[in-house]
Amino acid sequence: MTRKYELLYVLNGTLPADELKAQMKRVQAIVEASAEIVDVTEWGRRRLAYEIQDLREGYYVIVHFNAQPDAPKEIERLLRIADYVLRYLIVVAEGSYMPVARRSLDDEREEAEKALEVEAETAPEVEAEEEAPAEAPVAESQEDSPAVDPEPSPEEAEASPEMPERTE
Repeated sequence: MTRKYELLYVLNGTLPADELKAQMKRVQAIVEASAEIVDVTEWGRRRLAYEIQDLREGYYVIVHFNAQPDAPKEIERLLRIADYVLRYLIVVAEGSYMPVARRSLDDEREEAEKALEVEAETAPEVEAEEEAPAEAPVAESQEDSPAVDPEPSPEEAEASPEMPERTE
């Protein structure tokens, strides 16, 4: 008799997308060896509640699978050996709860590509601004600027001390 299980595991969140994909494939291969994968949901990068191996960020993945009751023990044994898995948890899935995916690796890659495109578009403008001579700042009128007491010059400051000297 097969049961529905849910595996939540956390990978190193500081790794690039291609390495994360490779590690996720390794974990899926471990699960597929003894179970049938129903669904994989990538929660994406999140801040960890506490540091794990001096890391503050992790990449969360949830795997729903069907397996025999003795299969989770074997999966846990293999995940415990895997160095790339920071934390994992296997539970019996009850109900039809399915969390919404956050940002997947593909979404992060698209955001990085867009950021590079924006940098490429703004780079010529920045170079043009550096080549152009700097304009002198425009003086504000007395009406627009707030009333500020000018600081005394060093000579005036010496002539009129703020606190009188004490003589005993």
